[in-house]
Amino acid sequence: MSASRKATEAGGNARFRYVLSYRTSHGAVEDLTTGAQDDARHTAHAERVLTLPSGAPDELAEKLDAPTGRGREVYEVAGSDVAFLTRGGDWLRYSASGSSEFAEKAAGVLYRSGDRVPYGGTLADVVDRAGRAEKEPVVGEDGSRRYELTVSARTAAVVLPEGAGFDGLTDEQAHTPLSLNVRLDAEGRLVEATADFAPLLEVLHQEGALREVTELTAAYTLTDFGDAVPQQVAAGAQDTEKLLTELTAMKPGACASRDTGLGSHGLVRPVDCDRDHDLRVFGRVRVDTTSRKEPRVDFAESEAEKKREARFAAAPVAWTARAKPRNTFLTIGSSQTGYSPGSDHRAYGDFTCAVSATGY
Repeated sequence: MSASRKATEAGGNARFRYVLSYRTSHGAVEDLTTGAQDDARHTAHAERVLTLPSGAPDELAEKLDAPTGRGREVYEVAGSDVAFLTRGGDWLRYSASGSSEFAEKAAGVLYRSGDRVPYGGTLADVVDRAGRAEKEPVVGEDGSRRYELTVSARTAAVVLPEGAGFDGLTDEQAHTPLSLNVRLDAEGRLVEATADFAPLLEVLHQEGALREVTELTAAYTLTDFGDAVPQQVAAGAQDTEKLLTELTAMKPGACASRDTGLGSHGLVRPVDCDRDHDLRVFGRVRVDTTSRKEPRVDFAESEAEKKREARFAAAPVAWTARAKPRNTFLTIGSSQTGYSPGSDHRAYGDFTCAVSATGY
């Protein structure tokens, strides 16, 4: 498909539409991204909307990387930089040219600047990574060509949400073959791609992941070549490497917003508590225990959860009143284990306790 990539780039600006369609035990879900991109300048402007059925649980929203507050997400790409529009109308800029440590933490946004296309994370990335077609294309009356390609689940997984559970698969499972249908126009430009993730869903179900999803398909289209000009309105965006901080570094009583485009509890935006926020820290917990027996992998986390209940009970009501669901809370942190011959096993770690106003 390398020839089609060159032809598509030569087409200049284009409008794109990308949709992940789920059928779940709770109803239909549509994850729709629309926008425009400029291959020559490597710029793009895109809007993402995830439509969930009424009454869908927070757990499903989290697995499908629902936008914070379940609203829309707006992104702009300029080269390797990606800007994100917050609910309050502020633009936050993520730059791949910053420190490698921060770029790794910001990968959940930076991947939207594609390696081979201006806006990444769509089936266009999968098409570019696909091999040669095993069959001759079906040629239409308009000169268009339809190809049926086979790609591995690992290749196609770049378009799936992080919560899908793909990272837990074995190498053999990650090579599960998927069918990818591609249509090129008479000029050889990519205009349509579709994929059915049924074989991958079967594997994920075997591992206990995404069991509430019974069908998953993806569709990508490119139109209006040469006419669709992507907006670039994120001038003056704030530098996220200076603005954001680890939730674990925040003090009890402090408030933060997950409205960063990352959709994680790890890296957040500190805000005044009288402003819009969805997280509030109410305590810190340190675990450091020893035992003769080797502790479970999650032992420190379990001990932290026991301690946080006391922190929650002792915290001012103003700090915990917005918890959703009521009287629930989060424990964010990491732990380590250690052992030396002749000594006890050690499990230790530092954790931050917070309440979430969004429930996920």
